[in-house]
Amino acid sequence: MSEQQQLIVETSRRIFSDLCTKEVVDRGEAGEWAQALWHALETSGLTLAGIAEDAGGSGGDVADALLVIRQAAEFAAPIPLAENFIAATLLVEAGIELPAGPLTVAGALEGGTIEFSQQGSATDIVGDLAPVSFGLHCNHWVIVAENEIAVVSPKALNAAPMLNIAGESESIFPSGTSIGSIEALNVVKLNGASERLRQLGAITRVNLMCGAMTSILDMSVAYALERKQFGRAISQFQAVQQQLAILAGEVASCQRAADSILNSDAVMDIAIAKARVGEAVQKVADISHQVHGAMGYTREHPLNLRTRRLWVWRDQYGKETYWQQQLARTIVARGADALWDVITRAN
Repeated sequence: MSEQQQLIVETSRRIFSDLCTKEVVDRGEAGEWAQALWHALETSGLTLAGIAEDAGGSGGDVADALLVIRQAAEFAAPIPLAENFIAATLLVEAGIELPAGPLTVAGALEGGTIEFSQQGSATDIVGDLAPVSFGLHCNHWVIVAENEIAVVSPKALNAAPMLNIAGESESIFPSGTSIGSIEALNVVKLNGASERLRQLGAITRVNLMCGAMTSILDMSVAYALERKQFGRAISQFQAVQQQLAILAGEVASCQRAADSILNSDAVMDIAIAKARVGEAVQKVADISHQVHGAMGYTREHPLNLRTRRLWVWRDQYGKETYWQQQLARTIVARGADALWDVITRAN
């Protein structure tokens, strides 16, 4: 980690420690916008980390943004840092000026499509739009079709609010219907836009899951050290020690996978990371809840929230099977002669 990245991590961690309290997280689960937290991150330039300065961002590289996103997940911050980064990246790649305020991104449901058609000065958006994270709290949405993107105001759309099982606010539309004929701020061609969205989504979800897992490991170890049974801390029992060792190994592996894509958007690297971290979710959840016992299942406990978020993030932008298939296709396409180099390459 460079000195700049260390500074970014320390700054973001200080902001999250001060402003992402349990009360803020709980209010976020009730659908309330964490205005003070977002404002602090925005004024520090952290909401647009990794976006070039000449495009309206704060500069730095993608790794800077992903490290902030990882910190946000560790603190269970109820804000769209990942969505804002994805939307801003797509806008910059399409040559569109970044609008002010928080952004979110909207793609098609798995197996669905989105299409744009011009109706005079309006744009008709038809298709199967996936739930839009933090849609009601963001100033603009970037809606992504196969080879186009559109920038719209949520005020122009008739979306229904809901909360997903992760406690994140979402906006939803009836599937297979016309989303609306609206005055889009911009509609621009961007070849491979939907695939680019999936890649960026997978990269951010890997780092979100990694951050949540880091927090889960820390709280599991802390609980094992303080919880007493038969006159001694449960951390002194060999069975618990073994489970914590397995948990630590899973989290370390996921951290390594997340680190491998901090500065890489190669399909094979993304596929390996998303599949590996997704596979670890079940084991991390199982062990951490076994250590915590019934306490960890209660809505009031922070383990409950982080577990629910892991379930949601694991499924977003391609489950393990999808990325395993992508990995297999990539390796097969390179041919048998390249297989050994792929397996033994240094990351």
